[in-house]
Amino acid sequence: MKRCLLLINKISGNCSRAMNNPDVYNTLRKAYDVVDTLYIEENSPVDIKRNISGYDALAVCGGDGTFNNAINSIRDKKLDFIYIPCGTLNDTAKTLQLTSKLRDENRSIRRVDIGEIGGTLFSYVAAAGSFTAIGYKTNIKMKKKIKVLAYLFEVLREYKVHHIKAKIQTENSCHEGVYTLIMAINSQRCFGFNFNKMYDHRSGKAHLLLIKAPKGKGLLSMIKMFFPFFRAFFIGFKKPYKSKNIVFEEFSQAKVSLEDVRTFTIDGEKIDMKGEFDINIHKQKIKLYVY
Repeated sequence: MKRCLLLINKISGNCSRAMNNPDVYNTLRKAYDVVDTLYIEENSPVDIKRNISGYDALAVCGGDGTFNNAINSIRDKKLDFIYIPCGTLNDTAKTLQLTSKLRDENRSIRRVDIGEIGGTLFSYVAAAGSFTAIGYKTNIKMKKKIKVLAYLFEVLREYKVHHIKAKIQTENSCHEGVYTLIMAINSQRCFGFNFNKMYDHRSGKAHLLLIKAPKGKGLLSMIKMFFPFFRAFFIGFKKPYKSKNIVFEEFSQAKVSLEDVRTFTIDGEKIDMKGEFDINIHKQKIKLYVY
């Protein structure tokens, strides 16, 4: 008898799509004899690793953060893994062109690359600096109420110059300086911006984006910061790029050295990093069951 645990994050912006959609349950029941449902409530975290004991499959309904929690919880488990996106932005799902409907009973398997930073897996982004806090600071109730607009309000609050003194050594290059943004992007999209035209979900390569910090933190520095961010996120990249203020290049392994403790957003989750640590891209690490 095959058993599936359906995990629904009720905090996610569009969780009602799964909770009120009989197609989700009916489709899963065609593949598994038993489908049990577990809900993630606000202020009531769920230990996925403990709860999946005895199951043959895990179906996760949530946003990018829920997906991140799941892949870290099952990294050493042999389980069928199904992702049903119902977050607000769903950058992972949109990049992989995943559906939230699960109406097709003829499922396929897709192997996708997964990143790792300091021992923590990430699906699409690991970043520190300007604007990155919107991934974990955006108000949950606001996301449910006004959806993507909630992130736009947070963008205005997080328009700040950061000064991150760092050294980043990849297999092909070395960069050392003071940055307002350090980003490892394993996706076509980030925070709704569809800017990485070089992305391939199974190449074993991700991309490093570095934006140098202007001196100071005042209005003039914020104005100077606008232009490289516009170049990166609104124009995007179809090939590697290097200028006075921007680096965008492919990598599979990187060693990062930070002078101070810095907060990173890892798929929208908050993690503090310090000292020296590695970022690695694991080729076709995750086996996703896709409908």
